[in-house]
Amino acid sequence: MVKLANPLYTEWILEAIQKVKKQKQRPSEERICHAVCASHGLDKKTVSEQLELSVQDGSILKVTNKGLASYKDPDNPGRFSSVKPGTLPKSVKGSRGASNELRNVDWNKLLRRAIEGLQEPNGSSLKNIEKYLRSQNDLASIFNNPVFQQRLRLGAKRAVNNGRLLKDGPQYRVNYGSLDSKGTPKYSSAFPASLPPVSLLPHEKDQVSVE
Repeated sequence: MVKLANPLYTEWILEAIQKVKKQKQRPSEERICHAVCASHGLDKKTVSEQLELSVQDGSILKVTNKGLASYKDPDNPGRFSSVKPGTLPKSVKGSRGASNELRNVDWNKLLRRAIEGLQEPNGSSLKNIEKYLRSQNDLASIFNNPVFQQRLRLGAKRAVNNGRLLKDGPQYRVNYGSLDSKGTPKYSSAFPASLPPVSLLPHEKDQVSVE
């Protein structure tokens, strides 16, 4: 069984990859570790371990060009010209192939479909969302994929980050305020740049509670 990376750390690493790319630099392990450590305070050893696990479970792509390793988001891989046959470890090829099969899945639509189908007034847990999707016969090729659960969790986290879903504790709800009359997002679908978690100051918390 493939050991999975912590999905939260994977999300942070993906954010770091996008940040490094926006700076017109190569997303190397050293730059990724520096970005995650600076934004979230993780130590370099933990980031390196989670990066490797994310590569092994297919959440992140590792490519080599002229002996230099770079890392990419499977949902936004850019050019694949540097990927050469036989450069992937045998232990990774199976999970990588499984992950690539889910690369074109619209997780936002699947998550919304499940939440609306469940019709739970207080929102739906990821466990119930997964159970609902597994009950849909037309999605068999997706939920039978060995990395389905990992990618679903990552998709849910991204949907919250870009405003398509609202999360209250373990419960997820569709954010209809982020959709226009045609049901399409009003906001950019681009993956957000790396930003550290925002904590409200004491006086700001008071303002929120008053409202």
